[in-house]
Amino acid sequence: MNPSSLRGRLRDALLCVGERGDVNEADLSAAVTTALRELASEALGERSRVELVTVGAEDHSWGRSLGLRLADYDVELPDVLLYADQSDLPPQVQESCPTLSQEEWEAVLLVSKLIFMGLQSEPEPVRDEAGQHPQVTPRPPRSVARERFCQALAAISERADLHQDELTAQLRTALLNFASETPDNKDAAQRIAVLHTGEPQQGPRLCLSRSGVAFAKVVLSAGGCPVPSCVLEEFPDLTQDEWNAVIHVTGMTLMAFETEPARDVG
Repeated sequence: MNPSSLRGRLRDALLCVGERGDVNEADLSAAVTTALRELASEALGERSRVELVTVGAEDHSWGRSLGLRLADYDVELPDVLLYADQSDLPPQVQESCPTLSQEEWEAVLLVSKLIFMGLQSEPEPVRDEAGQHPQVTPRPPRSVARERFCQALAAISERADLHQDELTAQLRTALLNFASETPDNKDAAQRIAVLHTGEPQQGPRLCLSRSGVAFAKVVLSAGGCPVPSCVLEEFPDLTQDEWNAVIHVTGMTLMAFETEPARDVG
């Protein structure tokens, strides 16, 4: 683990979103958004739209939870990806990843959605305070299934002592325990693997099991693609920049749970 690295700082900040205890939402949001912008500046430069994403809360019938969301559209990122995971494989993604299939594209988006859901906080009871919530609020601990999923994600970059096959098995099991064993989730779990791919200095990262293409590469290659029609049907006012922000933050989140690439010395 290298917490001083850009990926390490973002990983630590994201994992704090769902941790137990009292939290100052403004401080937490600042830590996540700062880490996102720093990593995006290095990886994407001026193309980055991550500034359109923040950490915020949403009230549901089952409680209130913190997570990543679009700042102005007021929608959680998992909800956007929920409607995107049936979208057609974009031509520019196919160009960047020529062996990628439609089923693998859908699996990448589905697993990315589940990762965002896993990083959210457990729901708190909704308070009857005219919609007002204190700046500092206590949060319940992560459920066992959510915690194990987060640990399996973090292990990709932090457990150098584990073989990639063991990391893969842990991640698949944790994903299904957290997300439930629906046919779509079971299919997606079989399509993921933790692999050493690319240059010799690249450590383990979340990849597609068949081709070895990294999830982060697949997602980031979709930056600039038109908003899918299935997403616009549900969110008709979503802008191209906001869609790019969803793609960019998804890619940065996936990168945060990759092993830091070794840097040449000298």
